[in-house]
Formats: sequence, C-alpha cells, structure tokens
Amino acid sequence: MTAYSDDTSPPELAPDGVTIRLPLRGRTEDGIHYRGYEELRPGEDGYDELLPLARANATEPDELPERPVDPETLALILRDSGSDSGSDWNS
Repeated sequence: MTAYSDDTSPPELAPDGVTIRLPLRGRTEDGIHYRGYEELRPGEDGYDELLPLARANATEPDELPERPVDPETLALILRDSGSDSGSDWNS
C-alpha cells in the first residue's frame, strides 16, 4: 500500500478538539485509491507546530446517522476485514 500526504489540504482539528488530522491519499497494491487521515495527539512529534493551523481548520462534530449502526453487521465487517482485535465494539 502506498500513502502520501495531501499537501493541498491543511491540517484539521478533529471534533474532539485535541486530535490533529493530516489528510492522506494513497493507492492499494491492487489499484484501489483511498483517502484518510494520519492523526497526531499531544506529545507526538510535530503536534505543537501544527496546532495553530489545525485550530484555524476545526471540523464540526459529525452528525448522527439517520439509522444506528447494526452491531452484528459491524462485527461481521470488522471480522472479515481482519480489523477485529477482540475489542468490544458494542460498548
């Protein structure tokens, strides 16, 4: 998987008011393009320098979905993707 920073987008302050999100783009080995974020938290390298820029680009809290996530479907998706690390996602 390849990943690279999206230099055209400034860092964002996440809705929690603490986490800084750095936009990333990339492509998997089989050619699927994706977008995501690298997250920085207090104490990590670069956090203090990026905080003023991120505060200027604070994101609004996400709206609640119209329908809640079905816990059984989420568990199946996480299991099938290999992301289920044994955490209790239903709590």
